[in-house]
Amino acid sequence: MAHELSLEFEKTRPRWAWKFRFLEATIRLQQGRSSDALVILKTQLPPKAMSDDLLIRQRMLQAWAYVSQGSISQAEQELQRARILCSDDRCPLRGELLGISGIVSINRGDLSDAELKFQQSLAVARHQQDKYLEVRALSNLGVVALREEHFDEALDRMNESSDIARSIRARLHLERNLGNIGWAYHEMGDYERALASYEQAREQAEKLGAVQDQVKWTAAAGHDTWYLGNLKDAIGLHQKALVLAEAIHDAPDIAAIQVNLAYLAFQSGETDAARSYAAAALNTAQSIHDQRAMLDLQTLQGAIADKTGDHSAALKAFLQVHASSTPYPDLHWDLEDRIAGVYAEQNQAAATDTWYKKAIGSFEAQRPPVASEESSLPFFANGDKIYSDYAGWLIRRGKTEDALRLLDFGRARTLEMGLGVTAKLPHSLFEQGLDPKAVARKLHGVILSWWLGDDESWLWAVSGSQVRFYRLPPKAEIAARIRAYGDAILSSSDVVATGDRNGLALYNMLIAPAAAMIPKGSKVFIISDGSLDELNFETLLVPRPVPHFWIEDVTLTSADSLRMLNAFATHRAAKTPKDLLLIGNPVSPGAEYENLPNAATELQDVEDHFPAAKRLVLTGRQAVPAAYAASDPAEFSYIHFVAHGMASRLSPLDSAVVLSRTPGDPDNFKLYARNIIRHPIHADLVTISACYGSGSREYAGEGLIGLSWAFLRAGSHYVIGTLWEANDASTPQLMDRLYSALAQGQAPDSALRDAKLSVIHSRSIYRKPLYWATFQLYGGV
Repeated sequence: MAHELSLEFEKTRPRWAWKFRFLEATIRLQQGRSSDALVILKTQLPPKAMSDDLLIRQRMLQAWAYVSQGSISQAEQELQRARILCSDDRCPLRGELLGISGIVSINRGDLSDAELKFQQSLAVARHQQDKYLEVRALSNLGVVALREEHFDEALDRMNESSDIARSIRARLHLERNLGNIGWAYHEMGDYERALASYEQAREQAEKLGAVQDQVKWTAAAGHDTWYLGNLKDAIGLHQKALVLAEAIHDAPDIAAIQVNLAYLAFQSGETDAARSYAAAALNTAQSIHDQRAMLDLQTLQGAIADKTGDHSAALKAFLQVHASSTPYPDLHWDLEDRIAGVYAEQNQAAATDTWYKKAIGSFEAQRPPVASEESSLPFFANGDKIYSDYAGWLIRRGKTEDALRLLDFGRARTLEMGLGVTAKLPHSLFEQGLDPKAVARKLHGVILSWWLGDDESWLWAVSGSQVRFYRLPPKAEIAARIRAYGDAILSSSDVVATGDRNGLALYNMLIAPAAAMIPKGSKVFIISDGSLDELNFETLLVPRPVPHFWIEDVTLTSADSLRMLNAFATHRAAKTPKDLLLIGNPVSPGAEYENLPNAATELQDVEDHFPAAKRLVLTGRQAVPAAYAASDPAEFSYIHFVAHGMASRLSPLDSAVVLSRTPGDPDNFKLYARNIIRHPIHADLVTISACYGSGSREYAGEGLIGLSWAFLRAGSHYVIGTLWEANDASTPQLMDRLYSALAQGQAPDSALRDAKLSVIHSRSIYRKPLYWATFQLYGGV
């Protein structure tokens, strides 16, 4: 229609003809047909249609087309021409120009500039009451937040954009928001929700005839279906995406989809189909000079050879690709891992060892800097397989202690590097000067370290005199038991009285193999992995002589790594000038955060254990987020919060203690984990008497991330956090007993254990683990 109208008005009303021409170009750009758009836009405006607004729009649309093709410099040139014509605040197209400038900034990797441009565009949109421009600006701000891995912010922006888009029937932007929301959930590992968003976006794209978007969201749905383990449906979705991509001759997407289909067929055991897809993909990739796709396909050809027993052909292929893979670090270390695996199959020990070490070196060389926690925390998931493969090979050769040291080197690196515990990659992974037995001797306890795997899991038990290794069931079996036992605890079941079968099974799986190394009364330090982070080991049921909680036999502390425990063991209490910083019982910031009826009682009970001159208590309207930093928390030996907490699974460093609203800034009432780590502390103990203080997101190699982790990262020796909602009625009693024991000179581990045992051995309902087992003790430095 736009094309026909542009022709109709070409001679009689040229300005309108060009407006329709630009509309046609915009439609082509929205459909992903940038080459067609450029053909429409490259014609020079005739004198009768010449005006600044049309020239500006032409330049903007050309910039959009060029950036869609990856031609950043040409896009910048067109934008500069547009800016000359739209140089002041009165220019009616200033908001749109800022938006397209932001898109160009994203594509050249300057996210800060992109965010600034989109914020300015948003301000113009709201000043002009231009809802359509507001939708685009909010959506683009969401994309920037996604790229920066600020997932909560991304979802907020996109949902706000979507609400406005629905109100003005901006269906194309609604469709793209839905797809980007799916991307956010994918990046957070929530593949089920991502899949639901992708499916909604795909349906909208189909109704709108936005074929390139159909390709994008259908392929993305195929990806997440793949991650969820449904290979058959993943192949079907990729095949649909391929048909769509071929219909619009979208060679880059065709190549990417063919690569995925080849890998999916390989994973499904269909080697002939994998070869066929790989050959087709290689032809496409070569035609568009897609170097990465070509290398991925050559890698797959090596993997097919390896799977079919042709190890020499596999090795040749992997080595050939490795020589060209330096520009792609993830491929580089993956190939080194594969090469090591081939040498392992051929029993070439020296070569296997060399290549596994190369793989780990390549991986660790890409680790984000210390200051970038949000990039560093999820990073280990990319190298988890290398560490597991190498450790499995060491274990098969009987080098179980070397395997323990290796896996420990991968653990808690973000925390350790931030605290200065970890040095750079050592010359040899096994010459670090760290003797696990020596660490256990320093601690006067036993260390238990787990690593969960798909085929089997591993446990090391370390005492002052020996290290023992045990094989355990696969992680899926363990995780299922943990979920079932957690459900029983959260339903307020009396698991001891019922002899809960999952509580008993978990003890038999996880602890019983090493029970001979753990005398009654031992201090036990837990280095967990995966779903074990969600388990309070104190609740495990020891079957003999009668079923009882494991806490009745041992004193437990959760830890992050052997190196962290080594630093923990050498801790000396800091000489802080003040004893207690107590913050809590804030003014509720909203209906979703009800007042805690017993918060005042808990505050008073804790406060009474410290002299008035050596404590600072901030409650009510004083308990605002900025008060924490203003109090100089490094001055205190004990820090205690009594408030609501929130754990962000989407972005764990957005987990927060919920406090009072800040006067003059009513949206500011959360003390975020990301802000906590910016203020070093020297506390012996931080207690977060709030819901979900331990967090709800587990990162491979890094553990459970949330408020507890943030206080450990800030420098606390011990932290008490919560795994689920703390009970407001039972907690004051527990905390009063905790601080009474601390006042008597007990260490936090034994003080917390005594407080819990007093509740367990009572006749009240609070003896159930629902009430006391939420509190978990974490050891820092």
